[in-house]
Amino acid sequence: MEFVYLIVLSLASILVLFILTKIMGFRQISEMSFFDYIIGISIGSIAAEMATNIDLEWWKGVTAMAIYGGVGFLLSFITQKSIKARKFISGQPIILIENGKIIRENLNKARIEINDLLTSARGNGYFNLSDIDFAIMETTGKISFMPVPLKRPLNPKDFNFAPQKEGLYINVIVDGRIMEKDLKNAHMTKSELKNLLKNKGKKIEDILLATVDINKQLTIYEK
Repeated sequence: MEFVYLIVLSLASILVLFILTKIMGFRQISEMSFFDYIIGISIGSIAAEMATNIDLEWWKGVTAMAIYGGVGFLLSFITQKSIKARKFISGQPIILIENGKIIRENLNKARIEINDLLTSARGNGYFNLSDIDFAIMETTGKISFMPVPLKRPLNPKDFNFAPQKEGLYINVIVDGRIMEKDLKNAHMTKSELKNLLKNKGKKIEDILLATVDINKQLTIYEK
């Protein structure tokens, strides 16, 4: 009986976590603020306790997770509506390198060492700090780098060249099935798609993935 109860509690905790995640929104770990990270850890710990401690009344665990989730949602709402609250809760970006010069006091403010800065620079492809014009620590803890003009990548504008717009590639066939909603977004009918496949000598059931671009050019990946 306890085993069954444990299974029910585990499934209930997973369900509550799923609902709270949908409410709070999806974010990558690198995009999470300090409060997001703490709240996420706390909710996960409560869910684990709820799933394994059969002596804990289920409603207490659900209530605690709901409170943490509600606080996270409230903080997110407040930071969206108030710039002052956003600066207080999430903090502000900190300039670590300005015009090629390292700002020592800002390194101390961000609580990172010079070796941490060098590691982040190498991770972004800059093995020489003299190649960096600006470095900014974002509120998520990630460091963004702007290279000096001579080190930045070339782009079409440098050659006075204007490439054609490609648009999005839309998946019209996935694992041998036509994605009707996506096909509609691509402004293509089933008959058009089937004609394109027929011209290429391909069958729908043999296709792993087929994409269409803005010019209705079909790209096929077979199974």
